[in-house]
Amino acid sequence: MRSIYWQPASTEVSREHFLLLAISVGVAMLSLTSGCNRPTPSPQERAAQAPGVETPAVKVVKPEKKNVRRLIERPGYNIEAFERTPLYAKIAGYVLKWNFDIGDSVKKNEILAELYVPEMDVELKQKEASCEIKQAESAVLRWQAELERAKAQYERLTQVGRSGVLDKEQMSETRLGFEAAQAAVAKAQADVDVAMARLDVAKADRDHVQTLLQYTKVRAPYDGVITRRNVNTWDFVQPASASKGDSLFVIQKMKPVRIFINIQELEAVWVRDGDVALIRVQSFPRQQFKGTVTRTAKSLNPQNRTLRTEIDLKNTDGELLPGMFVTATIIAEHKDVWVLPATAVVTKGDQTFCYRVKNGKAVRTPIRLGMRGNESENEIVEVVKKQTKPANTGNEVYWESFSGEEEIVVTSPETLNDGQPVTLASRSK
Repeated sequence: MRSIYWQPASTEVSREHFLLLAISVGVAMLSLTSGCNRPTPSPQERAAQAPGVETPAVKVVKPEKKNVRRLIERPGYNIEAFERTPLYAKIAGYVLKWNFDIGDSVKKNEILAELYVPEMDVELKQKEASCEIKQAESAVLRWQAELERAKAQYERLTQVGRSGVLDKEQMSETRLGFEAAQAAVAKAQADVDVAMARLDVAKADRDHVQTLLQYTKVRAPYDGVITRRNVNTWDFVQPASASKGDSLFVIQKMKPVRIFINIQELEAVWVRDGDVALIRVQSFPRQQFKGTVTRTAKSLNPQNRTLRTEIDLKNTDGELLPGMFVTATIIAEHKDVWVLPATAVVTKGDQTFCYRVKNGKAVRTPIRLGMRGNESENEIVEVVKKQTKPANTGNEVYWESFSGEEEIVVTSPETLNDGQPVTLASRSK
């Protein structure tokens, strides 16, 4: 068996092969070292450098000023009278007559019923019969006349006495008569003052009785409808107490009527006084009534976290009755605010943001939202503020209003990354 051995053809050929091999290894090592020092490309750069992958083309829109409407529907409430007042007796007495029955419309101050209280009539006549003041005034006039007579006589006799015709005794007697007349007038005036004081007391008593007698007439406090009558002629009625006593009548104001609804906490922030409310009544399935939010409690009920809200309806024709079952829809509206299509807003966890196109890149921009609504079957959302990145890393961020010049991505923004290069396909309207 023959053995075969490899042997280079010559020494020079072997050296050439060795040199080529060394050069190849050196080039490979240099390439490897250069690759290790190169920075790692971002996912966006790798996607852009990958063969066959193009920079995404996106549609953008600019924020617009519009009105945003939100429908807040609440079923299962009752219509209530604007006011409901039970009327009671103020004083005890007998029902002399009643003038209105249930279902009757009444005007303010119309007499619904009259009570008969005989002892108060007698007391009033006694108060009005007082004549002490007249007697006192007559006495004053009488004594004033007597004083004038005595004064004239005294002055005349004094002049005569100076001539020596009258003696001193006659002069003294005349002077004493004059002084007695002065004292009588003073006493009469004092009697008048006492009588006047008594008269003031008598008038106060009389006015008190007259005031109580006004309560014998039960009057309507406002325009309304009698919904209950609990009295009959010659019933004895008396003021109500904590333990007993029924109202004589119940009156309700039905023009307008109102509805109280409870708004959940998440929607309570959108409800404002003056908002339009559409009311659907179970008894009128083909009709819709328009009302207005007139007031809210301005505070949530801590037990169920709801806002008590009142809606008023004019009820001009009186066809809406207290107790009717209704469904209420409040149209909450924010006017002339910045809005974006809902497709431009991305929410991840507790973060809400959009992507602005700036210098050919998608810039992630946190935003604060307001009310959501619909426009031509497309959902829109109010944008209140946007967050601006600081010029230097570590500086505080701040929020600013939209200007309307921002270019916001609306085509699948959730697939983008912050800083990713994009191209503009078109601007949506």
